Amino acid sequence: MFEGFADTPCARLWHWDTGGNGDAVILCHPASQGCAIWEHQRDSFAAAGFRVVAYARRGCDQSETGPPDQPGTLVEDLANLMDCLEIERAHLLGAAAGGITVTGFAVAHPHRTLSAVLAGTIVSPDEEEWREFYGRLGIAELRGVVPVEFLELGPAYRAENPEGADRFATLSAAAKPATPVKQSLGATVNWHTLENLQVPVLFVTGEADLYAPPPLHDLIASHIPEPQMALMRAIGHAPYWEAPDAFNGIVLDFLKGVATD
Repeated sequence: MFEGFADTPCARLWHWDTGGNGDAVILCHPASQGCAIWEHQRDSFAAAGFRVVAYARRGCDQSETGPPDQPGTLVEDLANLMDCLEIERAHLLGAAAGGITVTGFAVAHPHRTLSAVLAGTIVSPDEEEWREFYGRLGIAELRGVVPVEFLELGPAYRAENPEGADRFATLSAAAKPATPVKQSLGATVNWHTLENLQVPVLFVTGEADLYAPPPLHDLIASHIPEPQMALMRAIGHAPYWEAPDAFNGIVLDFLKGVATD
């Protein structure tokens, strides 16, 4: 496995890459984490025959911030990473804020997107209906007020696995950018663009997710052609971390069912 910098335009992005000849799966991390958070997915997905890549967004982990006057966009950075790694098309898996990037990329570059897995993400479409729904959750007001593990991990996991909750918090602290980089998405995501999305989509929703509860995913999925849905009982905002074996099985079953010809 290779780990190091990808020399993308304007900023070198820290990443790891298992290599291999299978279809690529690119993992897009949540805002609270970096590419180290995928430790439970890397070997499992690689053993299933996929080339697995995870990268850190600008300023996170060891990724550079780039010039202040050239922040780029989230979609552009992902496209540049794929170009740098000579990946023409890939399955994209995004958790939380990473799912926003994945959705934007799938809208902007459907020909380069084999499939999109959206785990515990708010997607954030530019729609008043969505903003009103999300606003009623009141979750945005708690960021920075309560610990990240409380917001993102379900109560059952925190009660049963304090060591796992501590490691989640430790990885989050290590990945936290010293200088946050404000980037626009670089794509228009709204009901219209989602309704015209021609990419296989899987939603993985934690039943106890404070950020993206099942009704929020149901609302978004209602505007996507034939999405697949997976609901994980008693799981919070980080299904990939809280129940990795079950999560990996759900994702791999989906990926293996996606035609890549």
